[in-house]
Amino acid sequence: MPYELGRPIGIPNDAEFQKNVIKAAFDLLDAESGPVLVDYPVEIPQDAAALDEDAMTGMACPIDLPALPDETAPTSEVGKALMTEIASLAPWYDLAVTTRGRTTVGPSGLSIDVAAKYVAAFLDDQAAPCPRDDMPVARVLKLAYEDLKAYYGEAITAQPGYSTSKQVEDWMFNETVFGKALWRLRTLCLENEDEYFHYLGTNSIVPDRQINPPS
Repeated sequence: MPYELGRPIGIPNDAEFQKNVIKAAFDLLDAESGPVLVDYPVEIPQDAAALDEDAMTGMACPIDLPALPDETAPTSEVGKALMTEIASLAPWYDLAVTTRGRTTVGPSGLSIDVAAKYVAAFLDDQAAPCPRDDMPVARVLKLAYEDLKAYYGEAITAQPGYSTSKQVEDWMFNETVFGKALWRLRTLCLENEDEYFHYLGTNSIVPDRQINPPS
């Protein structure tokens, strides 16, 4: 299994493996000269759950998320479903924070509910009031949906059955109301004449491997 982007020392919660990688990195400080480039010879172990034939495989979501609104659903309905979905994931997000002692949610300076309400409002009206007036609207929007991505990612990886970031990504963008909202948001930003909004639609909202999945 390759060392995925964002996981340079191994999979989450495998403290022993991560510790060995870090120790090997510190050992490089003993080299007589540099720069030093050395391959770490040990592959990342497969997820223990994947080794158990009786364990769940792929993404597991043992809670009832709201049904995905269809393509013709009013954006207000998407907003309601999004808030329901966020509330459903809250226990898992809280468990993730408690277990790991940290979270990457927060750069927007907004509560997760306020961030979600703003993203939903923007889908309905791009002139919707921005919850912060100390930075450009597009920047606030980006920080809001990035906080939501972090919230969803941390919540789902607290549940049994995940193994790779691609699985998390596939679930988020194809099986959740939030993912449907992000696809709509991408379209709106691509249609916006503002350069920064267009940049968000092209490079930030939906990962390229979701837009152009490998064959």
